[in-house]
Amino acid sequence: VELRLIADSDLEDLELSEVQPHSEDKFTIERQPMIRGKVLHLDGDEKYLNMCERKYKELKIRANCYYMKESEMPNQMKDYVYELLEKHKPQILVITGHDALRKERDKGEAENYQHSLDYAETIRNARLYEDDKDALIIIAGACQSYYEMLLASGANFASSPKRINIHALDPVYVASLVANESVRNYCDIEDIISHTSHKQSGIGGIDTKGVARKIYPTKG
Repeated sequence: VELRLIADSDLEDLELSEVQPHSEDKFTIERQPMIRGKVLHLDGDEKYLNMCERKYKELKIRANCYYMKESEMPNQMKDYVYELLEKHKPQILVITGHDALRKERDKGEAENYQHSLDYAETIRNARLYEDDKDALIIIAGACQSYYEMLLASGANFASSPKRINIHALDPVYVASLVANESVRNYCDIEDIISHTSHKQSGIGGIDTKGVARKIYPTKG
């Protein structure tokens, strides 16, 4: 079972939960003669970053992946990440890692989340680079993240509406489906979310256009 979860808690703050059975990853995307969108993926966990990078390669999605601690993302965004955006010119930016809502705390208070404030500030900084939500699609958040704040900060897709844990590859699924959708179309948000581990409970989003461009002529 792969969840974007890291243990960092007092013993009395823990409670038992049901472990869901592992299901084999069979996610694929339809191959068409298109120039697909490019992804810049920032991740606060090297293990999960490597897993995501392998999945991008399997799906033949162009992705540049970088490890970056969540707490360092906002400050790094001002210089290093800006340089990465300039260098790679991605159409999709993924900002993820670990997060948590502290037990029995108000979910409407940003201070009660482990890294949601870091993600939100990183999103806002990215929007200074590109404020058009169809020119730079931002997918942000991790387990139990402050969903509403991330969307309000400028994300197109975010976790987690029901403050639950998400699958390690959920951001990759969303990014890959957006990267594969034609610029002529708005993405089918409900279809994209249906491919994630907990569907509407784990990931949400706003109307967003695709970024893929069809190649003509289609036949030789």
